[in-house]
Amino acid sequence: MEMKRNPLAGTGKVYSFTLKQLLCKKAWIITTVLIGALFLIGIPLIFWGISAAANDDDGEDTDKPTVKTVLVADETEGTADYNLLKAIGYEDVSYTSYDNAEAAVAAVSDADSTLVLRITKSDGTYLITAILPEDTALSRSAASAFADFVSSNFKTVLMEKAQLSPEAAALLSVPISSAVSELKEDASDNQDDDENGMKEVFRFVIPFMMVMLMYMMVILYGQSMANSVMLEKTSKLMETILTAVHPVALMTGKLFATATAAVLQILIWLGCLLGGIFGGALFALKMIPDTQNSTVQTIDMIADNSGSIFSVPGIILALLIIALSFLLYLCLGAVSGAMASKTEDLAKTNYVFILVILASFFLCLSFPSPETAPESGMSLVSSAAWLQYFPFTSVFVTPGRLILGDLGIGPALGAVACMLLGVALLIWLAAVIYKALVLYRGTPPTPKTLLSMIRQSKEAKSAK
Repeated sequence: MEMKRNPLAGTGKVYSFTLKQLLCKKAWIITTVLIGALFLIGIPLIFWGISAAANDDDGEDTDKPTVKTVLVADETEGTADYNLLKAIGYEDVSYTSYDNAEAAVAAVSDADSTLVLRITKSDGTYLITAILPEDTALSRSAASAFADFVSSNFKTVLMEKAQLSPEAAALLSVPISSAVSELKEDASDNQDDDENGMKEVFRFVIPFMMVMLMYMMVILYGQSMANSVMLEKTSKLMETILTAVHPVALMTGKLFATATAAVLQILIWLGCLLGGIFGGALFALKMIPDTQNSTVQTIDMIADNSGSIFSVPGIILALLIIALSFLLYLCLGAVSGAMASKTEDLAKTNYVFILVILASFFLCLSFPSPETAPESGMSLVSSAAWLQYFPFTSVFVTPGRLILGDLGIGPALGAVACMLLGVALLIWLAAVIYKALVLYRGTPPTPKTLLSMIRQSKEAKSAK
């Protein structure tokens, strides 16, 4: 029987059959449901738990002995009534002044709630020392926190020592801040500092998330793809398959089916993960509105500013590029499977796509010098434009730039076109190798031997 001339004939049948086999596997269904449920249910419960624990810790702190009486031994020039600090914090603390530390220590009556505060001056520097009485129940952390409070607000005491008028003291107390802005044609282009800070964090985090996601997908499905291609070469049905379906159609159908199952599973997991993170933060805030947990508060802030941080069209294109990138790396798995003739050979050929993914990631890294670090920000990802067009490195730089709105639609479509070309070339290469080595049994050939075998196969076909 003559093989069909159209190399893509039968691709749809191979695709539908393979996809059905993958999606109906118990392992695929169980892992998808369990991990998705873990994200959706587990993360909100964790956020709720840590928020409740943080609030419980705050409640326990209120039951511990606290500073109620402070005996002040101010040994510097000038006088001041330290009770004025009540207007700033520690409202329940009463202050009593003494000439020196010895007199203050001798006046301690309730050691469990009394703290001696000694103020000295040396070389033009004020030194505030918190002294814990003997057999006190006060902790060193409580004494240190109170000393820090007095130190940070000591300028108020100095104002009274200088006998400044209330108006002058008020002027000196006015907070001062600085900011840097950039003139632009559209005032709306000026972004908030918090928004810029979050963008810098995402520029740093997203590439590492991409490499972890891609590595996990390749490990889960790349090995399966290579093993599937290799087993068909050793199957008794191989001759029947090749008479009905062209190797290109076989490779294309299998690759797209495997990629579809993998991307569908990853999208479900990502959806559940994002739902668990943002939904969990909202759930924790609803259950404990006054939560002090910084993680929950940060996630809530990101959710409130997501519209100005992320680009929706960019997210859609980023998902497309991630899917194409995975398909590209699956093609490498198919190439390694086509080169192997038995299971033992896969260990020698599978290192190809692992090395490629790691090498591609390291190509994207950039380590700025200390002189240029402030201008380059937090990101360790290179800003080279060619990285977003090279198929194997595109997944590590392009999605992050698209999601944050740093890359236009035109260049993104150019990156997609390059990836499609790379996928087509690798599918063709896998099919050529598969056909050339279909009857080969032995150790995986070297690149030189492989090229020779492909050339001989072409010449034999031309002779017919």
